[in-house]
Amino acid sequence: MSKKKKIIIGSSLGVAAIIIIALLMVFVFDTFGMFTSEYKLNYDKYVTIGKYKGLDYTKPKVIATKKEVKAEIQNFIKSKSTTKEVKGGTVKKGDTVSISYEGRINGKTFEGGSAKNTNITIGQTSMIDGFVDGLIGKKVGDKFTLHLRFPKNYANNKDLSGKKVDFAITIHSKQETTTPKYNLDFIKKNTQYKTVAAYEDSVKKSLLEKKQTQAESSAKKALWEKVIASSKVKKYPQQQLEFEQKQIVARYKKMAKNYNMSWAKFLKTYMNTDEKKFKKQSDEYAKTVVKQKLVTYAVAKKEGIKVSDKEFNDYLAKLLKQAGFTKESFKKQYKQSVEKYAEENGFRTNLLLEKVNEKVVKYAKVS
Repeated sequence: MSKKKKIIIGSSLGVAAIIIIALLMVFVFDTFGMFTSEYKLNYDKYVTIGKYKGLDYTKPKVIATKKEVKAEIQNFIKSKSTTKEVKGGTVKKGDTVSISYEGRINGKTFEGGSAKNTNITIGQTSMIDGFVDGLIGKKVGDKFTLHLRFPKNYANNKDLSGKKVDFAITIHSKQETTTPKYNLDFIKKNTQYKTVAAYEDSVKKSLLEKKQTQAESSAKKALWEKVIASSKVKKYPQQQLEFEQKQIVARYKKMAKNYNMSWAKFLKTYMNTDEKKFKKQSDEYAKTVVKQKLVTYAVAKKEGIKVSDKEFNDYLAKLLKQAGFTKESFKKQYKQSVEKYAEENGFRTNLLLEKVNEKVVKYAKVS
């Protein structure tokens, strides 16, 4: 079953999230925006750098509540759960079931309304109202029909808005999940700690470090946004502006191709727009990208900030680790080396921006 067919009756919010994530960054970081190539220009001709020294910067302070620590522990326990497929039993909330379905409107099938052997997790998978709940209480092996209606103003496909639909469904199997009990034996078996207190202290410490990193990242981004806001573009370098415009469109068209859809159909179905409106939006975003890059390179040049090959290689290694990839697994999944991907998507410039932002923080009045 294609992704397109599976998601057509799902949540429009989920679809939008998938598209945005896939387009803006296949894996991790993009804190300040995606850059695609370096501009080698006389920056003074194009941009006036705003104030970047002596800005007010409040270093964030974070706490980890008991509730947050408990949630972290619960997530860890859940990660150690085991599942097994069963051929019998009744579907209940929390179960993951394998089903096939075929949707018909006025007796006719429609694009994206059918799937075979797809997994649905009760309480998690988003489908149109009544679909998932209609599985609860049914038994493995059951064949039945749900009589539903698409929502008004259905964002995924406006042609289906408000229409009655019949889904013929077969439940093939379900997965039963066993979650281990949280006790000292569990801790000794799954961690390096010998007591409950020691383990929970480590969870709190790790959570604090994670929250501090996130908070500082947000604070640094806000500081950089002040620099961008106070900087003025004298004029946009036409070649670079056109390049960014083309890059934005190319990414979205690649997504349309991945979904086996025409460009116009993709914009209508997933972006809820048309070519004219999309061009206007993408042209404005291209200006934002160009301004970011001009200011970044101008400050970097003024401060003598560069990215060495070693720094860049270490940076890629860190990103791969954060994303759970090795070089080999990344290449297998994305059909190109991480170095090639990084070159095409401007990772070196992102690292340069991080270094520039650190310099801005260093110059700031910290409180």
